[in-house]
Formats: sequence, C-alpha cells, structure tokens
Amino acid sequence: MASKHSKLKWSTPQLQAHIRSESIQSVNVVFTIHALKRMKERKITNSMAFETLRNGKINLTPEINYAKGNIECRMEYFVAGQEIKMVVALDDDDPYLVLITAF
Repeated sequence: MASKHSKLKWSTPQLQAHIRSESIQSVNVVFTIHALKRMKERKITNSMAFETLRNGKINLTPEINYAKGNIECRMEYFVAGQEIKMVVALDDDDPYLVLITAF
C-alpha cells in the first residue's frame, strides 16, 4: 500500500520536479535495455536523453503501473531539432529513475 509520501500520490508538478532534480546526477538514472535499443534506432544520444529529463515537461497524466507497483511519467522536450519523449518509471522502493523507452 502506498504511504503518505508515496510517489504514487505526488502531483504532476511534483513528479516533474523530482525527475528534473534527480537526473542532474547521471548516476540516478538507469537505462533499460529496451530504452537503449530504442534510443539507438531513433538516433537519440545520451546527452539528448539527459537534456530531456533535466528540462522536459510532463504533458500527459502519469500512469500507475499496478503490475509493477510504480508510476510512469512521459517527459517531453524539443532538443537538437526533434521532439524527444522519454518514459520514466518511479518506484518508492527504488531510488533510481528508470528510463523505460524513448521516442
């Protein structure tokens, strides 16, 4: 069950601020194999990914993934001439930002 301070209960601005601040330290970001494959095929560099996480906005309502017990947020940012979208999973039991996919 989600605690009072659970990320599952945070507002969209709180989630966005958390992603922006945590991604300042690259060690706080974990790229899944799926995300790395999508970044390679879509020619999204690591620096573009970090710029999106650090400066992007959440324009869609974050979704709770009940099967995994996390919340998934889509950060969007225009960088290097293209609109980049990164889906990030946040979990109360995991301090890292887990990058699930990129497009």
